[in-house]
Amino acid sequence: MVTRGKGGAMAVWHLGPFDNDDAVEWCGALEASAPEQRTEYLRQALAAAAARGPKPTAGEAARAVAAAATALQSLTGTPTSNSAYAPWFLGRGDIQVSPSLLDLAARALDVVLADGSAWRQRWAGDVEEEEALAVVEDLRRRLASATMP
Repeated sequence: MVTRGKGGAMAVWHLGPFDNDDAVEWCGALEASAPEQRTEYLRQALAAAAARGPKPTAGEAARAVAAAATALQSLTGTPTSNSAYAPWFLGRGDIQVSPSLLDLAARALDVVLADGSAWRQRWAGDVEEEEALAVVEDLRRRLASATMP
């Protein structure tokens, strides 16, 4: 499936946080980065979306969704997706999740979910628009209810 909207097309093959071109590239770069740099790499992806206010690019939004899912996976030890492109190489605690990182992830997802965001525009009118929205909303809820060990 390819969704088309303002700003071009992005290959999307499923609804999960890792099932699009931008997320796959981000996960590949995360895996290639030195283990001690992964937390900062994740933080940068979240901050890029959060800092853009209501208008992150679709790529920034897709990377932020993947980063938020990765943070949750690292905190809980439970994969957030069964995608072949998810960061299976990470174990629990490989990303140093702090309360501030969880807050940044939640803020980034709030920006992604905002009306008029590039991510929402990419899904606008797609037959799976509501399902895609539900996936990110569920991720946002799970982040909000996550507790630090």
